[in-house]
Amino acid sequence: MPKTLFANGLEAGHTKEAFIIVFKFLSSDGSIIDIIHLAISPSGTKTLLNILDAEMKDYEREHGQVEPWKQAENTNSNSLSSNAEKYRV
Repeated sequence: MPKTLFANGLEAGHTKEAFIIVFKFLSSDGSIIDIIHLAISPSGTKTLLNILDAEMKDYEREHGQVEPWKQAENTNSNSLSSNAEKYRV
C-alpha cells in the first residue's frame, strides 16, 4: 500500500525548466509532519491542470461548490518562485 498523507498546505513556483509544487503535511498544532517537493515539466503541469480542472468540475456537480483554502501571505507562488532556483532540474 502506498504511503498516503493528507496535504493541508501548498506552495507552487517555477523555473524555466519545471514547475515546483510543495505539499505540506501539518499537524493540528502547526508542526510539520512531512513536506514533499514535486518537480514537473511545463507540459506535464498543463496536463495536471486539465485533469484537476475536469475532476473539480465533476466533484462540484456532485457535491456543490468548493471554496479555496485561505492562504497565508507567504504561501503564494511569488514566495516560492523567488526561491525556486534551488529546485532547478
